Amino acid sequence: VTDDGRLKSGDIVGQSGIERSYNTLLMGTDGAKRVVVNSLGREMRTLEEVEPTEGRRLKLTIDADLQRAVENGFRAFGYRGAAVVMDPANGELLAFTSLPAYDPNAFASGIDRATWNALNTDELRPLQDRAIQGRYSPGSTFKMAVAVAALEEGVISPDFHVSCPGYATFYGRAFKCWKGGGHGSVDLRHAIEQSCNVYFYTIGNMTGIERIHKWATRLGLGVKSGVDLPSEGQGLVPSPEWKRSRTGEKWYAGETISVAIGQGQVSLTPVSMAVYVSAIANGGSRVTPHLLKAVDEGQGWKDAPKPPPARVELKPGTVKALREGLWMVVNGAGTGGRARIQGRDVAGKTGTAQVISLEGARSAAGRTARDLRDHGWFVFFAPRDNPRIAGVVFAEHAEHGANAAPIAKHVMETFFAKQDGLALPSPPVAPTRPATPREERRVPDESPVSLDNSLVADDLSSPASSARPGAQP
Repeated sequence: VTDDGRLKSGDIVGQSGIERSYNTLLMGTDGAKRVVVNSLGREMRTLEEVEPTEGRRLKLTIDADLQRAVENGFRAFGYRGAAVVMDPANGELLAFTSLPAYDPNAFASGIDRATWNALNTDELRPLQDRAIQGRYSPGSTFKMAVAVAALEEGVISPDFHVSCPGYATFYGRAFKCWKGGGHGSVDLRHAIEQSCNVYFYTIGNMTGIERIHKWATRLGLGVKSGVDLPSEGQGLVPSPEWKRSRTGEKWYAGETISVAIGQGQVSLTPVSMAVYVSAIANGGSRVTPHLLKAVDEGQGWKDAPKPPPARVELKPGTVKALREGLWMVVNGAGTGGRARIQGRDVAGKTGTAQVISLEGARSAAGRTARDLRDHGWFVFFAPRDNPRIAGVVFAEHAEHGANAAPIAKHVMETFFAKQDGLALPSPPVAPTRPATPREERRVPDESPVSLDNSLVADDLSSPASSARPGAQP
């Protein structure tokens, strides 16, 4: 029974999602009638009658065309996963997807046992809302949080250079960059563009885990977003306090090296990633994602109160450097070129997250049919200097983050077509031809490599994985 005591046995109520969150607004009240009947039970006259009242109508922030674009994008490439697309200025959710999904109408009047068992035993977990409950390692998409921490704490400036020969040694151990020959001397903007691991190993080590945790959580990572949906999960950005409470052990500086490129114990939800990239896009406002736009109580639509944003004070130089680096990822020599839209100044970052360590994969070989291909992330916003759309696409087993970028591109093309009053773009078509030499150069070889017998792979995702750092973009 709800707090107001309106529910009674037999009432149909929202069981999940937006219907559960706003059940009190959606449900009306039953009518009632007191009558006099004769001995045969026939109604003779009415003593009292109370008319039923309808529930309130709700208007959601979801844009049906963008929602369709997201789903068409996943369908075109055959991926499952999650996408969260929002207005970075106010947190309105424009598209929100978790795939595979299920038909909620099956629950409307009581689900039969066979359907319930099928949903619960499905290995693809359609009942899990991946967007708010799935926790995954962010890989290289976490590098901007490390950059923010280093810049805001005065550890580096945007012009700080690091020489990358293809690896770096910390605490007596070698950590590989994804590019075997190294990137040479790079500053922050080019390190973001080229996703140079050595650069972020270095500044992460200089900044320290406490300050990385501080700024990552300020940007919305490792904390709940506050989205107006039930059962939101909470991601994790590790800290010395967390490790001490969990294991009783102290934090070792070497562990920070893995965290600096989004590996190790970092695990985040897609919705928190959308908040994070929106905060970078809008210059430091951590907005609360929400679905409720307006309510009609019978006298017309009234805007629902918007959750106030939390201000993250970022230096103008920090915002400028990150925006420029993320723009170069898509429009320069980075791995996000498949999201480029002429004249739209798309900014973004790919990330690839390993499902299982190489050691685990070897032990699992021949014993399981589980899909062990890497997951792909793409966080984005556009236009770069006046963003009107931002979000994240998480594609399970897409093998690398560049493969999630075309889905985001289709969503942004749809958004801008609507803004300009143009015909909506056709759904994307997955390529069937071999990649051209240019495309091959833009998407680096992401097969696992090793250095000094250390297992390394692209953007480790599983917190329990035993693979070693050495990730790729």
